[in-house]
Amino acid sequence: MGTLYVVGWLRIRRKLAITGRGHKLASGWRLAAYLGGLGSLLLALLSPIDVLGNQLLIMHMVQHKIIVMGAAPLLWLGDPFPIVLWALPVLLRRSIGGLFERDTWFRRAITAITQPGICWLVFVFTYIGWHEPSMYDLALRVPWVHNVEHITFFLTAMLFWYPVVNSAPHLHKALPYWVRIIYLIAFVPPNAIAGISIATATDIIYPHYAAVPHVWGFTALEDQAWGGAIMWIWSSEMMIQAAVIMLGVSFYQEKKRKLARERHQQASQAAKQHAVSAA
Repeated sequence: MGTLYVVGWLRIRRKLAITGRGHKLASGWRLAAYLGGLGSLLLALLSPIDVLGNQLLIMHMVQHKIIVMGAAPLLWLGDPFPIVLWALPVLLRRSIGGLFERDTWFRRAITAITQPGICWLVFVFTYIGWHEPSMYDLALRVPWVHNVEHITFFLTAMLFWYPVVNSAPHLHKALPYWVRIIYLIAFVPPNAIAGISIATATDIIYPHYAAVPHVWGFTALEDQAWGGAIMWIWSSEMMIQAAVIMLGVSFYQEKKRKLARERHQQASQAAKQHAVSAA
């Protein structure tokens, strides 16, 4: 996917050099965001974090946060759909693009699945559900279940962030920024309840961590308390930070619209004065 993205990005940049169009799509910050998202996945899944996640709840929580709160929004900020399309052969590009034309069954199905309310519910139930003790312990003991856990975390996180970032394909009307802020903040209460429940538990919730060798001097109960705190505080904080960014973007967009209106009014007044002078 990284190769396809870079190839598509370079093709759009070459087109930009010829036509002068496409600079917003193939910008440097989009390339950095997308590669940063892929790098986050590599860090979470192919580094010592993954190994330590089987011995420390702390590191397992860190791993999940990188996937859900880091990789997913960064990938969407890269706007990968149109850029990857440009990397494909023309016939394949047209075939995939045709699936998203209006009134196709595929577009209708994807549009239904990606309704903001559905995206929020699917992600929250998946995210909280995997922290249920029996499910969490099963994922730690059975490798293929662990893989399913990570895949569902990632895919539902992509669903969750899709209406927030408003990346292509644009299947819905863009949510107002105040709705996106509520959407993000609404995640905080269920996440905090789950994190606090883990952090303040007086017994070991996940037996797996009581049975493995302890590292870094943590007891199983201390590890559990810190892991719950990471889920509670870090995840909630990241959602609040994203909401603050949305608020800042909203103010910036409103300022741009205000300046545009003022320039339009000034141009109209200048045109009227010129017409009066000419008369």
